[in-house]
Amino acid sequence: MSSELISSWADYDGALQKVLLLASRTLRIFDDDLSKLKLESLENSESLRRFLSARQENGLCIVLKDADPLRSHRPRLMKLLTNYPQQMSVIECPPHLAPINNSLCLADERHALVRIHRDHARARIVIDSAPDCAPYLQQFAAILAEGGEPISATTLGL
Repeated sequence: MSSELISSWADYDGALQKVLLLASRTLRIFDDDLSKLKLESLENSESLRRFLSARQENGLCIVLKDADPLRSHRPRLMKLLTNYPQQMSVIECPPHLAPINNSLCLADERHALVRIHRDHARARIVIDSAPDCAPYLQQFAAILAEGGEPISATTLGL
């Protein structure tokens, strides 16, 4: 059980990779638009692909404030959404949640990467501590309960 404060973007990127690799059942992500999480990078998108393909029960839920960058600038993530539609969901949250400043990446109710403010690298990584992750899981559940617009990898139309 460990917790560490992070203050640089390089350390933040390394912490994200660590949390992604530790995920074995669930990943929950809340972010503005995924730009600072860099999930579109080859290494991170491959970690997500491995996670989703490891077991059919694995699940990835992403809640975004702005899904437009995902639709237009994140082809690897959109491909994952296409290939794993039963395991992966992306939701654009309602506008009234815009004031929430932190970013969450939660794995298996035991690991977390929490960026304290959307514009800064200051973050906390929690490894193997369910009690320390519990408040962040509650925050994610509350955000998810607010609803939002599901994002699909396919375009509906005639």
